[in-house]
Amino acid sequence: MCGIVGFWQHQEPASLGRLKNMSDAIYHRGPDAEGSFLEGKLALGHRRLSILDLSEHANQPFHSPCGNYTLVYNGEIFNFQDFYPELKAKGYSFNTTSDTEVLLFLLMEYGFEILEKLNGFFAFAFWDKVKQTLSLARDRFGVKPLFYHFGKEGFSFSSEPKGIFAGGVSKAVDPDHLDELFIYRYVSGENTIFRGIKRLLPGHLMTLSTNAEQVKTKRWFHLADAARNFGSISKPYEWFEETFNDSVRLRMIADVPVGTLLSGGLDSSGIVLSQASQGFNDLSSWNVMFKGYEHDESHIAKRFSEELGVNYNGHEFLGTEQVELTKKAIQINDEPLMHFTDNVLLGLSQKAKKKVTVLLTGEGADEVLGGYVRYKVHYGAMRYRLLDLMNLVPDRFLKQDRLKKLKRYMSLRNPDAQMIMNANEVYLSDIKKLGILSSSLMPQYRVDILEEAKALYPKNRYRQLLYLEQHSHLHSLNDKNDRTTMGASIECREPYLDYRLVTGAASLPDQYFESKGKGKLLAMNSFGKKMPDYIKEHRKIGLSMPWDQYIVDNPELRDHLENMHQSPLFEMGFLAHLDIKKAVDSFKANPRENLGWMKQLFFTSLWYREIFENQKVQPLNR
Repeated sequence: MCGIVGFWQHQEPASLGRLKNMSDAIYHRGPDAEGSFLEGKLALGHRRLSILDLSEHANQPFHSPCGNYTLVYNGEIFNFQDFYPELKAKGYSFNTTSDTEVLLFLLMEYGFEILEKLNGFFAFAFWDKVKQTLSLARDRFGVKPLFYHFGKEGFSFSSEPKGIFAGGVSKAVDPDHLDELFIYRYVSGENTIFRGIKRLLPGHLMTLSTNAEQVKTKRWFHLADAARNFGSISKPYEWFEETFNDSVRLRMIADVPVGTLLSGGLDSSGIVLSQASQGFNDLSSWNVMFKGYEHDESHIAKRFSEELGVNYNGHEFLGTEQVELTKKAIQINDEPLMHFTDNVLLGLSQKAKKKVTVLLTGEGADEVLGGYVRYKVHYGAMRYRLLDLMNLVPDRFLKQDRLKKLKRYMSLRNPDAQMIMNANEVYLSDIKKLGILSSSLMPQYRVDILEEAKALYPKNRYRQLLYLEQHSHLHSLNDKNDRTTMGASIECREPYLDYRLVTGAASLPDQYFESKGKGKLLAMNSFGKKMPDYIKEHRKIGLSMPWDQYIVDNPELRDHLENMHQSPLFEMGFLAHLDIKKAVDSFKANPRENLGWMKQLFFTSLWYREIFENQKVQPLNR
């Protein structure tokens, strides 16, 4: 796990000073070693977090023995050892036990067709001196990030936007995407909230030539096609448990200590159970505690850990520490926080770093297996029609917050819009209530992915929703996990995102995705049967924080709330039409009911303060 940076200029020779600035900006991604490569107008840089082969021989950039190829790489190829026999048979000799050397030789021997055989996550840049081409690739599900920028001087890239900015690219907000950010919490597809900064999409390959003036991009992984071609699974529950255990086994490969983020829910508990049942030693679990909060699950995580002989580590973050972690998480993330738990996950990662360098997480299970309660709306035509009657119920009869939110959701009336907004906390009714309108209620990327989902599952909106979430909401979760763990120089691994599990699950018939009970039939009817009742029967909560209380009660957060109206952010794009003072008053009158949209405004303005505090930002010229 590492960080990569680089640039290819049109005219001037590459500067080591510029590369050094970019590399230093992402120091936290790789504090163990630094490497650079300059050739003419091209520069590649690497920051290393040592996981496999801790010797200096495994430092990057990696160069081929012939000198024609150079690789900088961030990630892990978990099945790298499987390629040793064929590569040795072809005459390759190895000087390290790292997966980087294997990846370099595979690219040299097979080209980019080899990507389909890699089991892992990655973002890399590969320089072919003979062809004078620079190729960048990203893993199937976007676990590892990769951002890029094209400007008049040339092309630059980095694992995080801050690396590009450190190379001299100006940092500015693109107001065209403020509406999607506010409504969806995340700018989808290749776009970001920064002007001119793009992200290479998951499962995509970009190749540049002629001093980065010619660019070709292709989609090397297409989930729908992979699902159609996966083949028949005769015993799905047995297949799932066997493949899941193998996924956990592969993600335990490391030359450093490995721990697990344990919430107390089925997904992360399944990882710990698999680790223990496979005989791994010195296991540790890491849990965020919220003592006295209704959503605290630390007692479950602690009990389960102790029963399996796993070293439990629970930590709570309060008051000033929590606020400082929030500000640091904003700086590390670059883009606005989207899930509002980044601070405590960063704090937990900092605590874990004292004992481990790798953490496993249960992220991805809900999107792959169907675990969120919000998915149930689209399971079956009869249920949907009944829930649609919520629109006839007067608000005064809705006492629970969940029912009020459900009515706001169902008021969209359009099933496509409902699926695209399924993960939202802001809906059309909220926008109207705030007195603003948006032109990007249905971002094109999300619409296009939904059309792919319809083609794969033409008669099942529930399956369509899972596919959509795997290409949108899951990307935002992967970004959160990457930044909060790498912010503490820790590698995060996701066993549920093993490509065999995701594509295999996508290929199965609808009967394995019923929403009865807790859903997740593949997990519940495999390793779930071995779980204690207090986990199987526990109501799904998910990591959440009482921000309605924190924003009002914490002095620093309250001060920001009261002064939000002074932020230049609310002079940009569609936010310029918002009466922010009135919005703040509405929130203070009923914090809990208005928290959904206020979190968006509050954290985006806090992000603006932290990221642009000393820089005047101009919106795009019109």
